[in-house]
Order: sequence, then structure tokens, then C-alpha cells
Amino acid sequence: ADRAMFSREGFDLTDFRKHFFYFFLLVLLCSLIGGCNNHPFKSTKPVTFTMWHVYGSQTNSPMTRFVEEFNKTVGKEQGILVNVTSISNSTAIHFPLVAAAKGLPGAGSLPELFVSYPKTALEIGPENLGNWDEFFTKAELDEYVPSFLEEGTFDGKLIIFPISKSTSALFINATIFDKFAEETDISYDDLTTWEGMFKAAHEYYKWSGGKAFFKYDDWLHYSMINTASFGGTFFIDEKVNFDDIHFQKLWKMLAKSAIAGEVCLLDGYSTTALMTGEAVCGIESTASILYFKDEVTFADNTKMPLELNILPVPYFENATPLAIQRGTGLMMTKGDASKRQARATFAKWITKAENNVPFSIATGYLPVKKAAYQKLLANKNASYEDEKAAKLYKIIPDIYEKYQFYIPPYFDGYGELEKRFCEEQNILFKKYKQVQYKHINSDVLADTMFNEFRKAMEMN
Repeated sequence: ADRAMFSREGFDLTDFRKHFFYFFLLVLLCSLIGGCNNHPFKSTKPVTFTMWHVYGSQTNSPMTRFVEEFNKTVGKEQGILVNVTSISNSTAIHFPLVAAAKGLPGAGSLPELFVSYPKTALEIGPENLGNWDEFFTKAELDEYVPSFLEEGTFDGKLIIFPISKSTSALFINATIFDKFAEETDISYDDLTTWEGMFKAAHEYYKWSGGKAFFKYDDWLHYSMINTASFGGTFFIDEKVNFDDIHFQKLWKMLAKSAIAGEVCLLDGYSTTALMTGEAVCGIESTASILYFKDEVTFADNTKMPLELNILPVPYFENATPLAIQRGTGLMMTKGDASKRQARATFAKWITKAENNVPFSIATGYLPVKKAAYQKLLANKNASYEDEKAAKLYKIIPDIYEKYQFYIPPYFDGYGELEKRFCEEQNILFKKYKQVQYKHINSDVLADTMFNEFRKAMEMN
């Protein structure tokens, strides 16, 4: 009877107390695991991390646009905020990162997430960087192109996470080249081999009244890749092998063309040389497509429209066609586990096919997952909004069908060796290009230059 006083239409106080107790436990448990949601970062204060990258400029950057999209969608949903604090280029970013990592005066702090090459990881020390493997299952990693993962793996740990990859291509100012070809016996076919390139450079020098024909963004690549294409050995014990006969031959061919004035020796990128009319052709990363404008501006401020044509990199006759596998990747500092997890969330998002394919096309790169990568290569006649991008992605399948890929043998000090190689070579080429050496036989001069180059590189 007493119990009945507290019961109405089947409501039982004892059952109510029992159910309320279980409900209270459930609420408490949910609060402990972050509100019972699947995203461990969602909170009133987001997990924020800084990022440096190399894609575009401060005012026009595809990566920054994708970061903004991430912050508005997945980032907002999961409580993650990516803060881009610096946009550089793939060459310039290396030294500030190393300086920051080593705590050099005035260097500032190392960003928590950044984009750079393996040589940067080696100078910072892979042991000082976060391991992406911790946040990816084997099944997830199996979706990526294996060689892309291999390039970023050090001592069994994935230190550089691939978000896009590139190779090199030959970019041609067709506005100038077509007129030159029309009035000489040179054609685009000549630009497929190095023998043809040097012939075209010689003819162009005469036709133009003494102007340079081509530039290479990284002269170490010319020597390193082409030595390997002949089966030679460019490095021994992490030093340049000056005894390799293939290296000697191809370097002297370049030296003779350079001192004749046929090679552009300006500092900086090939893109700049083409955009200012200082060169007709440039060999550089496919990512350079992002920086070409629609007109050339000469030193006297006159302008001409730029029609850009693109070919695979030249190779030597009777050698194996090789193209470099290049492209920066994501690296992160160690730090707090929740921040590392947040960075991995961003890495997974940017490499999803629906994000990675448009990002890659916008930046001149290739997507990193196998399915998206194969689809892009197979779709040779796809339509693109940008005509330059259409030309680039038309030749990339040809590169992947005909060429073998060369991954540079990164080692401690590789970055510094690369820098010294290009600097010392340019000093020599400019020195012996002067008029007082014009009377010396070019073969004799090339031998002299090679020995002087060797001495300069072996001093340290």
C-alpha cells in the first residue's frame, strides 16, 4: 500500500531510481570521453598548429585555399585549426627551417607542420621529427604509391608524408621558338635529346645575335641523372665521383656550350629566365607551371605574349631515359600527441582523392594515392580549365611510359653539396666565358675547367 502511494500509471520509484543511476553513469562517461563524439579534438578551444609551405605565393596559393577549406569543414567539425604562417618556395624554405631547428640566432621557431625535401629532414635529423606511421593503419598506407612512401622513410619510420609528387619537364617559349625553328633547320624533335639541345643552343646563339637558349634549375641534376642514365656512378662515399668517364664527357659538353654563351647562367629559376626573355627553354619541376604568366617582359620593358609548350626532359642518345622523382612532403615536429594526431587528420584529408587530384592539378603535381594516380595518368585527354595545365598533363603519361624514375640518394650533407656544386660550376662558367679565353681551343679549355672544378669541390 505504501509503495502504491508512489506509483501512478505503472510508474515505479524503485525502477526510476535504478534507471536514473544508469543514466547518470552514462552522462558521466560521455563527459570523460569528450562528449561521446567520434572526434577527439572537438572542444571550445581548437587544437591549433602552425604551417609553412611552398605552394604559390602569399596572394595566390592553392594550398592556402585548401587549408581554408579544411578549417571551415573538417577542422571546424573536429576542433582543428591550421595556421599558415609562411609561404616560400621549395629552394628557399630549406635554410630557414634548418636554422630554426638548430636554434640559430634570429631564426625564430620551427613550425609544427612544414613542407620540404628529404635533404631538409636529414639536416634537421629524422630522429627530431614526428613519425606519421603512428596515425595510419597498414591498410591506409597501402593506398599510397609505394615509391612515394619509400622516399620519405628513414630507418623504418615514415618521416616525410607524401601529399604530392612531381618530376621535371622542359618548358619552351613557343612564341620565340616557333619563329626560330621556322627560319632554321631546328625542330621540336631536336629537343628530345641532349645532343639535339646543344645543337639547337648553338644555332639559336647565331640566329638571335648572341643570346642564351636554355637554363636548368638545378645543374647537379643534369650531371647526376645523366651519369646514372649511362650506368655510371656519380656518388662514391657521399662525394662526387670525378673519375666517372660518363660524368666527365657530359659535363664537358655542357661547359663548352656554357662558355660559348649558349646556356643561361643567371641565378634563380628557369621560370624567371623564360618570363624575362633571357632563355627560350627551361628544365624545372612540373610544379613550375604555377608560376608562368601569359606574357614575357624584356629588360627594356617591352612585352610579348607567351605561348608555352612542354616536353619531357631530354636524354642522351644510347642512354636510358631517366626522370627525377621529386616533390616535397609534409614533416612535423614531435610535441604533443593530440597535435600530432590533428596534423595526421589534415594529411589524410588533403590526400583524399576528391581533394588531392584538384590540388595536384592546381600545383603541377601528381596525386599520391594509387587509384587517383593511375586515373590521372590514364586520362591523357582530360579537359582542364587552364591551357598550360592541359599541356603539362598531356605529356606526363608519356614520361611515365618511356622513362625510368631516379630518386636522388639523399644523405647527410647532400643539400650543402648540391648548393656548392651549382655555385662552383657557375663561377667557372662565368669566368671562362670572358673574352680573354676565346682564343683557347674549347676542348682544352673544358679539360682545364673540369680539373679546376674538381679541385674546388674536393677542397672541403
